[in-house]
Amino acid sequence: MKINVPSSWQGVTLRQFQEVTQILKEAKEKRETLPEKKRDKFDFETECVLISELTGTPVEDILQLHRGAHNRIMNTLGFLSQPVEGDLQNRVKVNGQRYYFETNARKINGGQWVTLMHFMEDEDKIDANLHNLLACFANRRKWYQRKGKYDSDIHEDVARDMLDLPITTVKPLTDFFLSDWLNYAMNIARFSEYAGKALKRVAERKLKRSLRNTDGSTP
Repeated sequence: MKINVPSSWQGVTLRQFQEVTQILKEAKEKRETLPEKKRDKFDFETECVLISELTGTPVEDILQLHRGAHNRIMNTLGFLSQPVEGDLQNRVKVNGQRYYFETNARKINGGQWVTLMHFMEDEDKIDANLHNLLACFANRRKWYQRKGKYDSDIHEDVARDMLDLPITTVKPLTDFFLSDWLNYAMNIARFSEYAGKALKRVAERKLKRSLRNTDGSTP
């Protein structure tokens, strides 16, 4: 039986990344509830599920592998413990569609901003929502267009396409954009704080003048 095993994050799609992340999260939580003598068996079964997810091979077939083959596959998958790295690309083609990604947070419109905030509400679900986050600043474009245009009506279709991108393309894009978005949001917050203090000073001056103008005018 031939099993095609990815040897780096480059061979892992966003869809697989999300599945693997969820598998490892649930396995960690369950493992802590198991008695020591049952953990080795549980770890082996978890590895089989991981191999199945990353190779597209049924778990039943993975369980038929001898331990030597199993261990060699797990050694190949050692990259899973390493951070995802890749080059920043703002133009990609996936599932026959061309996309341009806006990496400047200041250039997204109000609708994109609201949708982005919606999918960022739960910090624990950021990884699970990477495809939706990516779709918030993805413009589907024709072959002759440089940037294309964002269309909120096809958000779900775009998000599904994002699931088939290599995670080495997705992570640099989302990390870069969200970093820029965070800086932008912090600048807005600082400006709002400064503007708020300025308005307060103006209001206080007006109030003092108002009090002087009405002083003694009431019984």
